[in-house]
Amino acid sequence: PRVRLGRGSSLWIRMFFCWASALWVRGQSYYPTVNTHYGKLRGVRVPLPSEILGPVDQYLGVPYAAPPTGEKRFLPPEAPSSWSGIKNATHFAPVCPQNIHNAVPEIMMPIWFTFNLDIVATYIQDQNEDCLYLNIYVPTEDGAHTKKQGEDLADNDGDEDEDIRDTGAKPVMVYIHGGSYMEGTGNMIDGSVLASYGNVIVITLNFRVGVLGFLSTGDQAAKGNYGLLDQIQALRWISENIGYFGGDSNRITVFGSGIGASCVSLLTLSHHSEEIPTSRFLRTPSSSTRRQTALRRWPGPNTILRTSCTSTSGSNPECEITTVPPR
Repeated sequence: PRVRLGRGSSLWIRMFFCWASALWVRGQSYYPTVNTHYGKLRGVRVPLPSEILGPVDQYLGVPYAAPPTGEKRFLPPEAPSSWSGIKNATHFAPVCPQNIHNAVPEIMMPIWFTFNLDIVATYIQDQNEDCLYLNIYVPTEDGAHTKKQGEDLADNDGDEDEDIRDTGAKPVMVYIHGGSYMEGTGNMIDGSVLASYGNVIVITLNFRVGVLGFLSTGDQAAKGNYGLLDQIQALRWISENIGYFGGDSNRITVFGSGIGASCVSLLTLSHHSEEIPTSRFLRTPSSSTRRQTALRRWPGPNTILRTSCTSTSGSNPECEITTVPPR
């Protein structure tokens, strides 16, 4: 016997296919792909728990420099290598080696940091010297807060809404984390809400901290300030690639909290920042205090390092400081 479908059944079938098609399209866009100078990245689209905030595309663990390991440990960062295929960028990369417990006097750390050490510790469990990565948060659509209601417009009769967002390339905000130059990670800061609410691309990053980031021997073995050079390399990568994410390389603002803000101030004093003329820096505290500029002579490799190098006279510090475990 032939089965006949009534009008109601036919309507439900059409609704089912529309629903299935919507799910298929949604599934296709859930893992967006973007190209860069170095290769393709696959991110993840994350919805936000708010009616006025649209979803955000997150690209996590994006390499902005080559791994500073082995002989490259105490050297300025280099550009990352290109890759073939599509690199997965849906999870955070390891953080730079650090120890937040008793690493520095408590008075040197911000109150919010010391009061939340247990929470902070969960973000630094996965540590590796291969840690020069950044996280990119890209807004995907307008939220309700970006519309002016018709009655608020002086140039019409109140019949239309006006989109007050910039429809061109989006401005970029780069956050430098704090942590007394000894600890911290950009992975702790979720830029999704700021990205969606402000219609800006938010970027956080990891840079070398502690001995690996700021030790100086006073000679060619380790000149120091590698953490700051990491930040410069990150800005260079962003300037070259942010256009692929819909960002405006002429509108890059760098900001930070605590020592991160001091780093921003120091970056404005560095001649390396001249290589990125399109970047604008937001300065907060002064970097000219004694804490920022005081120098202390390094006591020598035999005093603070234990290594397996054959030289024990201190005549070959480069051998020692590039082979000793970071912790």
